[in-house]
Amino acid sequence: MTFSSLPYPVNFVVKYTQKWADLFCSPESSIPDPNALCTRIRTNEDSWIVLTYLHLKRRNLNVFISDRFVPGEICVVSSPDLGIRDLTFNSFMVGCRGDGSKPALCNMAIVQNRANVESATDIFIPLWPQPGLIPRLKERGNTIENIVFNGYEINLYAPFCSSEFQQELENLGVKLIINGSPESGPVMWHDYSTNDLVLAVRDLTEKDALGKPASKLVNAWSAGVPALLGPEPAFRDLRQSELDYIEVKTPKAVLEAIQRLKAQPETYQKMVLNGFRRVQEFSVDNIIKQWCQALAEPIAENYKRWKQSSQIIHAAEFVPRIFKHKVASRQAAYNRFHGYRIVSGQYT
Repeated sequence: MTFSSLPYPVNFVVKYTQKWADLFCSPESSIPDPNALCTRIRTNEDSWIVLTYLHLKRRNLNVFISDRFVPGEICVVSSPDLGIRDLTFNSFMVGCRGDGSKPALCNMAIVQNRANVESATDIFIPLWPQPGLIPRLKERGNTIENIVFNGYEINLYAPFCSSEFQQELENLGVKLIINGSPESGPVMWHDYSTNDLVLAVRDLTEKDALGKPASKLVNAWSAGVPALLGPEPAFRDLRQSELDYIEVKTPKAVLEAIQRLKAQPETYQKMVLNGFRRVQEFSVDNIIKQWCQALAEPIAENYKRWKQSSQIIHAAEFVPRIFKHKVASRQAAYNRFHGYRIVSGQYT
């Protein structure tokens, strides 16, 4: 299925306009390649609004970038950045949920985890693959020297940050690299050139984990780097064989996995080749198709019905959304810190 035009124009609303001032100044004839912006992609708005706009606009679709909500039209926004004071009832709102709370202020939602599809107004679309991804150098072969966590150190399960674990790694000739986001300067999450293994073990609460995407696995596949991952639902949802990734919870399990891969280089290579095969379903072209289908079918159909109602009805419908938004926000904040932890097995 291909789309030369969407049934209705779609506005991608950027709230943090200073960061993306260059996009507002650029003529539509010179839309930048998302790969050139890889070091600027940090937030939910960057990943869902800016990247989606760029990918669709570069396919000459009738999408637009905006610094405001356009009355009477479809507006796509990062829902964690949307507030009650925005008073968006005059626009048909599509919220990109990310790992935030349910977008109660929006008419429809794009979700990054199938577990968040709770009604007909929720549409699952995978997060875009890492723009500008630099794959692992082929000349590294089966070398295992660097195991890398892309993210903030506070999010890595604490036992993996211990000096004892790092010493055990060193005994195997391996170094743990925590590739965090610097306070200033570009992020380098796109560079896998010297990564030999990806590590991602986060002791999330059970409910908080339901909102996380499978991006760490998908990007590892794309980069040609075997992954050692925690028991997150998004990873398990994609798992088809033991070659997809190795599930781990403890430093001991990681050390054992490293020893096995060092002793069985053929398994390492099988995981790399399997990843290259699996990642095809998450190509930019495939995700563009999913976005176009969502915008041309369920979103367009709901928007058409919404247009038939008056502004008075839209305003009246917004009132209960305010209360639902407050409840959803409080519940998400609570779930982030309270509940069963998927790695440690503790309740907090």
